[in-house]
Amino acid sequence: MRPTWLVTGSAGFLGANAGLWLADRAETVGQARSGPAPTSEYGRTVLLDLRDLSATAAMVRDARPDVILHAAAISGHETCAHDPEQAFAVNVEASRVIAETAAEIGARMIYISTDAVFSGARGSYAETDEPEPFSNYGETKLLGERAVLDSGADALIARTNFFGWSTSGRRSVLEFFVNSLRAGEDVKGYPDFIVTSIYARSLVETLWRLTELGARGVMHVASSDAVSKHDFGVTVARVFGLDEDLISPEHSDVHGHLTSRSRDISLNTGRLQGVLDARPPSQRDGIEQACADEGAIAAQLRSLES
Repeated sequence: MRPTWLVTGSAGFLGANAGLWLADRAETVGQARSGPAPTSEYGRTVLLDLRDLSATAAMVRDARPDVILHAAAISGHETCAHDPEQAFAVNVEASRVIAETAAEIGARMIYISTDAVFSGARGSYAETDEPEPFSNYGETKLLGERAVLDSGADALIARTNFFGWSTSGRRSVLEFFVNSLRAGEDVKGYPDFIVTSIYARSLVETLWRLTELGARGVMHVASSDAVSKHDFGVTVARVFGLDEDLISPEHSDVHGHLTSRSRDISLNTGRLQGVLDARPPSQRDGIEQACADEGAIAAQLRSLES
């Protein structure tokens, strides 16, 4: 019998990718704040604002999933800084209610967290390192982690950072570089912002495998290597056969973000490698897979928004 997966944020970047990957492997229920396209990849979609906590708990009880992939979040650093109340309501309170209801019905829960729970002062952070968020986004996601862990749910906290194809074609750093370079535009890349970003479909596949293995607690689910945004762009250009000379380095602080991006928030994936008994993919591996997937995956995702 196929397991039932409930995915929150099913209309979002990770949620849409998860829906496509899970379609042949599980019965799926998606939660979205706004209406899905007629060609939604989910078997059923519930329209619900997660800030309605009683309705959120009722949704989980009604779906009775085997696994909850809690991908919904207020995720932008600037967005969270401008609306901290909404960030707290979704990233913390809704996460707490979902986790408590998961514990009540015996569902496994995967909470998608972030590398932004760390300050970025040194990089290669392990699960045992003390978090020190540098933004309201990181703060609320860390509080969400703690709420999930305190709930009693059978939970995996997946700290990550990801790229890939999206429904709009404009949601990912990968799409930024591909779209800009194909248009012949000069672009800037940050050499001082370093991450261990993983291809979104590889992330979903890894989460499925970790669920099969019964992994729980905090785990860094990311690529095996740390790469700056500038070097990521250069790799995209080389893999996609585009002009890397259009990319020039520029320090992130020149754009006047409310939150500085001059950081190394790369994650150490040693625990992940031990659990999987395999090295996670590198960022180049992910970019190459994204290139191979573009014709099919990107087209499917964009059809969901049309």
